[in-house]
Amino acid sequence: MADSALLLVVDVGNTNTVFGIFREGQEQPDFHKRTVTRRDRTSDELGLFLKGFLTQEKVDSLQIKKAIYSSVVPSLNPIIERMFEDWFEVKPLRVHYQMKLNFGITYPRPFEIGADRLVNAAYCAKMFPNQKAILVDLGTATTFCVINEKPEYVGGVIAPGLKISMDALTRNTAQLPPIVFGSPSVVLGGSTVESIQSGFFYGWIGLLKEIVRAIKAELPGDYKVIGTGGLVTTIHSSDNKVFDHIDPMLTLKGLKILAELNS
Repeated sequence: MADSALLLVVDVGNTNTVFGIFREGQEQPDFHKRTVTRRDRTSDELGLFLKGFLTQEKVDSLQIKKAIYSSVVPSLNPIIERMFEDWFEVKPLRVHYQMKLNFGITYPRPFEIGADRLVNAAYCAKMFPNQKAILVDLGTATTFCVINEKPEYVGGVIAPGLKISMDALTRNTAQLPPIVFGSPSVVLGGSTVESIQSGFFYGWIGLLKEIVRAIKAELPGDYKVIGTGGLVTTIHSSDNKVFDHIDPMLTLKGLKILAELNS
């Protein structure tokens, strides 16, 4: 990798933590890695984990001059910050609603907006200016964020997450096996596995479409429906009428936007 200032971005979710590296002036991350979010991890464990990936990707960690993180796990915040300072000698930015944002907030309780949702809103405001947007994030929870054309964060919807719902079904039923989410060939399954796959696939497609429809009915307008999260590519490839645009790297790119805005 050419010598240039690097930005390290970290998205701490309830299920996974994602790391990414951006070069200055670059829109796509040079690379990103995902690990399970564990609340008992130390800053040294995280630092060693990330240094190992940087070495594998031939990234000079001395070139990391800036860092930013979003977290929905408050107990991990001091651990993440110490990891940045001890292993990379940078003081990171933490995403919160009182930092400089590229959008306004009309939501009555802005302090309750998750950092991940602020990051996603920043992406929408930058990438789709003067455009109403509904951003759907298929994470531990399924979240819907509504951004108006001004742009302002208006509000959102939180539904159960797809993966934890699948895990809960398997865990709480004696005879139903775990399955891999995917598009079934028919609606009526010919086996237990096919029946579960069909129920989750069509059930979640229905959930996504109906919540989007209800949002548009309550706040009419021309919306761009944007999807991100672990299973968004699977859903979009099977039914391209759910989302107008998908970007699995959306949250990392939103972190980069906020880092540049607050530099």
